[in-house]
Amino acid sequence: MKTVKPLRLCMAMLAGSAAMTVMATAATAEDLKIGAITSFSGSGQSLGPVYKTGWQLAVDAINANGGFAGRQGVLVTGDTASDPTHGVSELRRLIASEKIEAILGSIVSQEVIPMVPLATEANLVQISAAASTSLTPEYGPLHFSTSPTGLDQMKANVDFAVDKLGLTKLALISDNGGMSKAAVAEIEAYMTERGVAPVIVQEFAFKAEDMTPQLFSMRSAGADGVLIINSIGDDSRKFLENRLDIDWMVPVLGSMTMSNYAVGNALALGEEAFENVYSSQFVGMTYCPGDPLGESAFAKMREVARDQVPDLDRMGGAESLVSAYMMAELLAIGINGAGSTDGKAVAEWFQNAGELQTVAGPVEATEAKHFFPNESSVVVVTKPYEKREDGLSQRADCS
Repeated sequence: MKTVKPLRLCMAMLAGSAAMTVMATAATAEDLKIGAITSFSGSGQSLGPVYKTGWQLAVDAINANGGFAGRQGVLVTGDTASDPTHGVSELRRLIASEKIEAILGSIVSQEVIPMVPLATEANLVQISAAASTSLTPEYGPLHFSTSPTGLDQMKANVDFAVDKLGLTKLALISDNGGMSKAAVAEIEAYMTERGVAPVIVQEFAFKAEDMTPQLFSMRSAGADGVLIINSIGDDSRKFLENRLDIDWMVPVLGSMTMSNYAVGNALALGEEAFENVYSSQFVGMTYCPGDPLGESAFAKMREVARDQVPDLDRMGGAESLVSAYMMAELLAIGINGAGSTDGKAVAEWFQNAGELQTVAGPVEATEAKHFFPNESSVVVVTKPYEKREDGLSQRADCS
């Protein structure tokens, strides 16, 4: 298997200017217009500023290192308004009126799924953060995702709960988004395979105002631990807040959303809300004692973000930007690899490129699988809010 080395993004040069800020520029005729679409309003509006910042941070770095096949990338944003129908209309506008040549977004599966046929028809490569298993190469031949599937995110958690924590009565809770709902059946099947079929399965709506009914139900079912898979940091925070409210501090094993928003959620709730909380994370964002300090791609990206992004911790820390950063990073790798923005050419290049190095570690797409990460890309971390000096989280099992 061949390995494609990471695109060098001139991190040292960018990090050297603390005065530099992340900001978009107006497009010229020679620039590459990149559609950047997610929720900037509605129930998922907290996603918009985070993803726009991550996309722009990456595009600035890519532009400083030669751009997208020699062209400067310019983001053209679209607001889904947290509504799939509106999201489709916005993508139509970006394609027809803005003349975009590639697509970043959206973030949640229920918005991405109806967008994919539009991208395919327009021959535009689309890189999203959606994780619904319905996003197959057959359905979206030009669609790729930087998100592990829900099952790939949670396998490590199930194994850790059983093999390291000795838990036998696990509850499973998810949001009602497409990614999570599609994953629940697969996670249940894997739990059953491991001999720990869930004692109860619960669900909550995006931006839930109260999860205590679900928490009380899980406690009443005798759960000795909880697996939670969700898509937005607000829901992670509400879950932890309500868990603290009812003083039910059994082990919790969360999806990558729990990890990526842990810094901001710990600031809001206090570290005590994270007692007995573990969560999954990309291996490239983690360390074991003795690993070198500050040398990983993520650690270098974090230094740039700290210089350029005001209130980074309130946004969730550099880890909250990784999904967006990877999307733009992989778009540049694909366009530069194919030497073209042609969607079919970029997709074919991805499928045959082998392992690609990203800010979050190694990933790989194939003809049969357009989700870049897989289960080997993901590990469990302990105290996800607590970072080493270079921003990495400690792996829970460093044996």
